Amino acid sequence: MRGDSPFQTKAAGWILAGVGLIAVIVITAVTSSSDNALGAGLLFAGLLAGGFLAVLVHELGHALAAWLVGWRVWIISVTGIVVRLGHAPRFSTKYTRDVGGYVLGSPPDAAHDNRWRSIAFSAGGPLASLLTGPIFIYWLATLPRDGWETPTGAGLLGAVLAFGVASSSSALLTLWPMRSRGGRPNDMGMILDTLFLRPPAAEIEGHAWAWTLFGHGVEPSAWPAWMHESITRAAPNPWSSPSAPLLAFMSALDRGDEAAARAASKLSAHEFGKLIRAFVAAYFDGDAQAASQEISGILIDPNDDSLPLLHRFIKARIAALNGDRDGAAHAYAAIASDLRVDAPKPFWEALLARYGA
Repeated sequence: MRGDSPFQTKAAGWILAGVGLIAVIVITAVTSSSDNALGAGLLFAGLLAGGFLAVLVHELGHALAAWLVGWRVWIISVTGIVVRLGHAPRFSTKYTRDVGGYVLGSPPDAAHDNRWRSIAFSAGGPLASLLTGPIFIYWLATLPRDGWETPTGAGLLGAVLAFGVASSSSALLTLWPMRSRGGRPNDMGMILDTLFLRPPAAEIEGHAWAWTLFGHGVEPSAWPAWMHESITRAAPNPWSSPSAPLLAFMSALDRGDEAAARAASKLSAHEFGKLIRAFVAAYFDGDAQAASQEISGILIDPNDDSLPLLHRFIKARIAALNGDRDGAAHAYAAIASDLRVDAPKPFWEALLARYGA
């Protein structure tokens, strides 16, 4: 469970965002006169708005592609604004996934889980950027230059310029296969992986999707039935992914089924298994010593969202069992604070309400 430092992923995103902001400031300064503060301000706002709209169009391209191939869209995130249907929008400060934005989509059943649908979903964003960016740049080039001389014109044309450049750049960056330092592929990387890498076996594909959904905060009660069926098949299989027993455990917790959670905790000798047995010891048995022994030496991937949260819940409970009520209260408060600045995570919020009081 070892991984890259979250700083490495976040730093790259902040550097890109900083470069973009500097470019906006430079363009504003070069094209605006010192005696036209309103025009400069509107140009600055227009450039920022155009960049935001470029990201939005890219992500909506992914969402539209998901809808066209029959997939469900769970989350659309654009520059930190996270929207999940049925939940209030949130502003996320966690950029371990994608700084600009992302769309979380998944097949509703096994029949919709195939290569061409996955490729279409990945290609939707770059295609939307490629179709809009160059067109807007061409249209801007045909307009008379005196439009920049009025404050309103500068703002509107600045937005068009930023949108065209950002969309064109997004298309180029996402169509050239690359991977982040954490190994996550961009859109073209995902397309190539889908084309040339051996797909997971059919009996584990459902729980692989469930792991993706859970990592983005989608609670087990919302997963489609085929994913639960895949988890049920895979969890007792020692040759399956170690995430399967963990997902079976989380699903049991979500249902409030302690017996099923205890059974799932015995299925894995992996470090995932140690984590869930530590949770059982801490919350079900009230045994701080056993819980501490289970998590001793476990390495948690900081780029993951779910495992560090589970680890923090266990540490908080151990503190409470050891009589450190202030430490436990502080740990639970920190978990609650982190949950408020990320995509909605009903499972963890319910767990906090149940055990964090």
